[in-house]
Amino acid sequence: MANGNRAVGPTLDSDDEAALLRPLAFAEGAGLPLALWAVLARALSGHPWTAQDVSVFRDRAGELLVETQTPAGAAYRLRARGARSGERQTQRAVTSALLAEVPLDGDSGHRDWPAAAPYIVDHLAAHAAAAGALDEILEDAEYLVHAAPQGLLRALNIPGSSQGTVRRSIYRASVHVHATASLPERRDILAVDAARHGETGLARELSRGRPWRPRWATGTMVHPALRFTLTGLGVDAAACTVIDGRPHAVTGCYDSNVRVWDLVDGTERLVITEDDGVYALDCVEIDGRPHVVTGTCSGSLRVWDLDTGAERFALKGHKGWIRAVGCTVIDGRPHAVTAGEDCLVRLWDLVDGSERARMPGHTEEVRAVAFAEVAGRPVAVTGGYDNTVRLWDLEDGVERAVLTGHTSAVYSVACTVIDGIPHAITGGGGERTARVWCLTDGSQRAVLGGHTSWVSAVSCVDLGGRPHVLTAGGDCTVHVWDLTEDTERAVLTGHHGYVDALACTEIDGRPYAVSGGHSAPPRVWDLGDAVLTAGHKGHTGTVQAVDAVEIDGRPHVVTGGDTTLRVWDLADGTQRRTLFHGHRVEALACTTVHGSPYAAVGGCCGVARVWDLAAGTGLRNLPGPDCRVETVAWADVNGRPRVVTSDQDRTVRVWDLDEDVEHPLLTDRTRSAVRAMEPVTVDGRPHLLTGGDDAALRLWRLTEKGRRVTATVPTGHHWIRALACTILDGRPHALTVDGNDTAVQVWDLTAGTLRSTLPGHPSGVLAVACTTRDDRTDAITLDGSGTVHVWDLAPARLREKVALPTRAQCVTTVGQDLVIGMGDDVVVLDRNC
Repeated sequence: MANGNRAVGPTLDSDDEAALLRPLAFAEGAGLPLALWAVLARALSGHPWTAQDVSVFRDRAGELLVETQTPAGAAYRLRARGARSGERQTQRAVTSALLAEVPLDGDSGHRDWPAAAPYIVDHLAAHAAAAGALDEILEDAEYLVHAAPQGLLRALNIPGSSQGTVRRSIYRASVHVHATASLPERRDILAVDAARHGETGLARELSRGRPWRPRWATGTMVHPALRFTLTGLGVDAAACTVIDGRPHAVTGCYDSNVRVWDLVDGTERLVITEDDGVYALDCVEIDGRPHVVTGTCSGSLRVWDLDTGAERFALKGHKGWIRAVGCTVIDGRPHAVTAGEDCLVRLWDLVDGSERARMPGHTEEVRAVAFAEVAGRPVAVTGGYDNTVRLWDLEDGVERAVLTGHTSAVYSVACTVIDGIPHAITGGGGERTARVWCLTDGSQRAVLGGHTSWVSAVSCVDLGGRPHVLTAGGDCTVHVWDLTEDTERAVLTGHHGYVDALACTEIDGRPYAVSGGHSAPPRVWDLGDAVLTAGHKGHTGTVQAVDAVEIDGRPHVVTGGDTTLRVWDLADGTQRRTLFHGHRVEALACTTVHGSPYAAVGGCCGVARVWDLAAGTGLRNLPGPDCRVETVAWADVNGRPRVVTSDQDRTVRVWDLDEDVEHPLLTDRTRSAVRAMEPVTVDGRPHLLTGGDDAALRLWRLTEKGRRVTATVPTGHHWIRALACTILDGRPHALTVDGNDTAVQVWDLTAGTLRSTLPGHPSGVLAVACTTRDDRTDAITLDGSGTVHVWDLAPARLREKVALPTRAQCVTTVGQDLVIGMGDDVVVLDRNC
């Protein structure tokens, strides 16, 4: 560059101009702000360009540039994007230069991300991913908190190094929650997810400055194959297609909406509104354009253009609920096969909307359809409530075979080719298995039996050149099976509801799956990472109850969920025991009897049991009626701990473990089912406090004869879901949780009066516990938004909030620690001193 009059600006030759334009060829989003344009020009050319130099050049080269006003000021990019020669090396230089512009915190010496330029916060991830350096940046915990979620999530989908797999998985696990959260909430959520992945050191870093930090957590519900969770309601049907060269998912929902999602970045592209809930759909190309065929619960069947959202035509004829829609090509023309409540299978020509065949045979509702080629002819494979799988020749509309063997309704069907032979895979409603059928001779090849509940969705995919099938259903998991060897390769966890819909596609040459359900928002999985195992294991069902007890001089956590009772060392999360209760655990309470740690457990099927937690043995079975044990507690009776159970038959029973446990020590009927019980001391005497469906608090005196209920306090709740007891100002108090309310009531049990309320929860309160610290009593509440609220109870003042990745349903306190049941996972929080 030749020196010139600075008032006019420097004289630039072609090399100078190319050097100044080159940073803009790599600009992201709206473009580079002037200051960073100068920084990158220096970094890429080695010449000491100033912001003044760049400003003068900008004015001269205006016809080559696009200027956009952003909240941070003007930004610039090329009008016609230039060539990106040597991109990886250049992007590494850009990444290094941008990192150098992030100020350092004077106290810690760490990068001060809040002070970074907005462009760096928004777009550093894109540059680093293109440079192959993103995983190095992810080592900075603060970057995970402050990076723009949309940009970082998009960059995370570019393959990186194996060392970054865990941090990528941590960020993705709950990005649908923390992407729109405040920075403190994002810290909390990322910290818990780090603990769920076993990264407790990272969890501590992320919790810097927060009142609580995760000590440890189980990781049943996280998996590195997850790419993102699509926001919104659950789904009842799903299919995949390509729109404008990009893979998309199309989902149907009970809210009457069909949503179209871009699977590259997870954004919602289009919403189509039907006239009723959409429970079946499939995608097809008609006249070179992507379309979807939708079926509703009122019998509506329509074809929609996915480019415009316009209705192409309606297909009329079905009566009642449409549960199965599948699309295929016959003689070069797109067709749909539909079925449902009217038991008829129908074949439609999607070019002109005409009905080509009507195929009777099923004797009950048809739930599923898939396609195969058998002996050179196209066939449809259907399944339904008559427990049969049927094959239909689509050229002549004739039923070719009926496959029997299912002992319950067939909910789902998918087809593939194994060893050159066409096969169907079917899932049943009550068998907890999927079956593999050879379609040439109708024989059953295999039974895939890894589920613990019904199988309502199946989908086939090719992985590594081998046929695989995904199965999902009532246990909220997706299983991946190798059909060549009939072996399970992976289990994808994390859904919080039943999985009713599956679809598979490819993104950048990698196999992906979309899964979701009526109460489970759709999740997108990279099946190339499906065989990677998840982190710290734990319960395989919702943790319904938590308590704590001392074992061998150390505090332990006891959790109940699925059909097991699990005992964890509070200090480090080591699982000490797994006790198999045999039925779903829904209630538990712990205490020490004769120096031994015991747990009383209740749940469905009327089973109550007492366990010796040190020995790991069942000590007593407590017989009762064949109905659910709603809750259990330990209460003082004549100076000795006794088990108290409350059954669905509205009976409270007190059991003496040292006596004949075939008969309870005390039995008393209640006016309504008791949902919660806690021991409490009132007027110096031990009592039992109960709350139930009639919304009344009752104090029970379990000693002496005569009237056992000594006080009844109407709360004004609809019903009492949970309660906790504590001492406040030297008097016994109870905290009560309504089944639907967003406030917790605080009751003085001596006076029987309402002392205060803890209001303002954004959704219904699910659980409550109390703890005492520094002569202050705190209340811990959980609500449906996935937030922990910590209250100073005496003034009824909210002190702190902790955001969780998902809704939690139970909590207890152990000293200064909080033990939380969050979905299938256990989370332990301790004070961040």
